[in-house]
This record gives sequence, C-alpha cells and structure tokens, in this order.
Amino acid sequence: MKKLIVVIGLAGLWLTAVTLVQAQTQPLSQAQIQAQIDAQKQPESLLRSKGHGPAQYQEPVLPPVALDGFSFSHPMTVINQTELAEVKRRIAAHVEPQASAFARLISDADAAKNFQPDPPDTMDVMGGYEPSTNQENLVRPWLWRNCHAVYASALAYAYTGKTNYADKAVEVLNAWAAKGTKFVGGDRGLQLGSWFSPMLYAADLLHDYDGWKPADRVRFNSWWRSNCLPYTIEKMHEHSNNWKDACILGVMSASVVLEDKSLMADALAELQSYFQDRTDKNVSIKGAWKFQKDERGVFLPEEVTRNKGNSGINYTAYSFTTMVEALEIARYAGHDFWHRQTPEGANLQDAIEWYFRWDILKKPFPWSPNPLFNEARKNTYEIANDHFHLVPEIGEWLKKNRPVNGAQGDEYATLNKGDLFQPATK
Repeated sequence: MKKLIVVIGLAGLWLTAVTLVQAQTQPLSQAQIQAQIDAQKQPESLLRSKGHGPAQYQEPVLPPVALDGFSFSHPMTVINQTELAEVKRRIAAHVEPQASAFARLISDADAAKNFQPDPPDTMDVMGGYEPSTNQENLVRPWLWRNCHAVYASALAYAYTGKTNYADKAVEVLNAWAAKGTKFVGGDRGLQLGSWFSPMLYAADLLHDYDGWKPADRVRFNSWWRSNCLPYTIEKMHEHSNNWKDACILGVMSASVVLEDKSLMADALAELQSYFQDRTDKNVSIKGAWKFQKDERGVFLPEEVTRNKGNSGINYTAYSFTTMVEALEIARYAGHDFWHRQTPEGANLQDAIEWYFRWDILKKPFPWSPNPLFNEARKNTYEIANDHFHLVPEIGEWLKKNRPVNGAQGDEYATLNKGDLFQPATK
C-alpha cells in the first residue's frame, strides 16, 4: 500500500481520512520571490505523464497559434474586465437576470465562510468504469466542494470588493498548495480539467488582491505546474472526445494564472482544430472528427454513441460544458471561434440547438430510444445565448430556469453571462 491514498474501500464503505497540515515556509526576500515568479513564466510547462509515473516533457501536437501582440490581463477565465464592469452596473441597477443570480452568489459565498478546505496528501482518481470506482461518491464531490467554496468566494470579492470573501478564497488555495496534493489514477487528467478548474478561476480573480502574499502565490503556481498541469496537457493532446474539452479548459485556465503564452498557444491550436479535418493519431475519427452533420442533425460523434447511445446526451453535455468555457477564454485572448464551421458545414450554433432539442425538448434521440439526462451543465445554453440568435425555445427556457445550473462548468454562468450582449430587462 502506498504511504497515503486517501480512499480505503471496505465492503463498499468508503472511509475518508484527511489531516490538513499547514506547511511552514521560511520567509523569502523580495529578490527570491521575484525570481520564482519569473521562473513560473518560462515555457517549461509542456509536460507528459503516464499512469502513476513521473512527468516528462511533451511538445505540442499541432503548430501553436500565434499570439503576436497578446498580453495577459485579469480576470480572463470566466469573465474579463469589460464584462465585469457591465455586470457590476447591472447588479447596482437591479437588472435581471444578474440581480437574482448575484443574490444566489452572495448566499453561497456567505455559506462558504464556514468551509474548511480538506486537501489530502494523495488523491487516487480512479477511472469511471473501473470496478468500485470512487469517482461519483468521493473524488468528484471532494474536488467540487473545495472548488465551489473557493470560486464563490473569489467571485463575490470580484463583484463586491469585500476582502473577507477574498481571504476565504486565499485560505482554500493556500491549503491545497501547502499540502502539495499529488494526483494519481487513470482519470486524474480528465477530472482535474472538468472538476478542478474553478480553483484556477479563483486564482485569476484574485490576481490583483494584495492579501494573497507573493510567496503563497508562487507556491500555488509551482504546485499547480508540477502536480496538476502535466496531466491536463497530456489528455488535451491524446484524446479527441470530452476529455479533450475538459483538458483544454484546464490548460487554458492555467495559462492565464501562470501567464504562460506557450500554454495558451498550444491550447488554442487544439481548440481551433475542432473546425478542421484531422487525420493524425490523436483523433479517433478521421476527417470531420469533432462535429458532424447529416440527416440526424449536427452532433459530437464521439459523444452521442457512448454506451450504445444511452449516455449520448450526457456525454454531449460533458463536452459542451467545458468547451464553451474554453471558447470564452479563447475569445478574451483575441481568437473568437464561436462562428467557425467545419469544411463540411457543421457549426456550433446548430450543434447546440440540436443538443437542446434532445436534452430539454426531449425530441427523439437518434442513437437511443431511452437516453439518460443530467440536470447540471446548463451553462452551455446561457453562454451560447450571448453569441447566437438561437431558436426561440432556448430563450424561453432560460427565462424560466435562471439562474441556470451550470455546475461542472461555470455555476454562475447566468450572473457572468446572462443576456450580456443583448438588451437587458428590469
């Protein structure tokens, strides 16, 4: 048995043992701090890992996207400076849908004041289809409760300027970095991208907060670069299904926090290729690999067929919930892919509208007569509504269901994006 694997299975009963120990660090001089910050910005982050083994360097699979003239600004993960100012204006004017969504955020952030971060020494992220997998009952809830607390707190600080919210977010970020949690297991890359990226949203939102000490910030960045980032880079390159979407989001979000252009350029190249035909070994379907269009509609071919189609809608949701977040970061970086289409004519708007028909309107799903559905991951509709004139049913559904349940993507998508580029109503 390894020294510490936080999950012990006994006759189906999971016992969680966590001891949170704050690491003691020696004070650093300003010169040492600056040297470590500068080191974080070097393009040394393209790593590779296998199984439970150590990371090794990995080069981009595709030619990186040029970022001439680009510079990082903050925030630029879930929202940028211009949009943040507009949402603040709407909150002050009690404009919907932001007013109600903001009230929910503050309720969540106030509840998070009592949250105690609980990072383990090592987290074994088992594969979702392994016998007695720990994903649904342990790992995902564990990651998400920490992410929910830290992201709600950081976002509340961004909108209110109240430092008690920022301090709670800093507490969570520091706890994980101080513990130096290591991730092992077959699905670590996927789950770090899809369930742990809100840690990076929080770090981005706190970029200019003086209460996050430079030495602590350096420690967080170093921990993320060495213990989290290698696995999202690996799966971003090697997979072409929902794993790629989640890991592109993880890599893009990390590029913002670390201010690493090489990461951003690599992730942008992967995202841009969604609208290009590919035949390389890293895609399972040759040609139109990400989006396809035929008499059944416009769809994600690797997702709709999952578990003989029974999980096709759920896996489409997995893909879109992280994909739309990555598309927004790309837009902030000056690369707007929302209106691209494949050589065969498939585009995002059609794909999202077909997904809505199957997911919400419960139209017949061509790949299964009885598909499964998920109540979360609805950020796709909220964010897409800002970029397209969607079918009227989507707008009607949004009005009835706001704030939408965007958990596992951006759980505050209605606050950050709701009707942001359309006339607001009071």
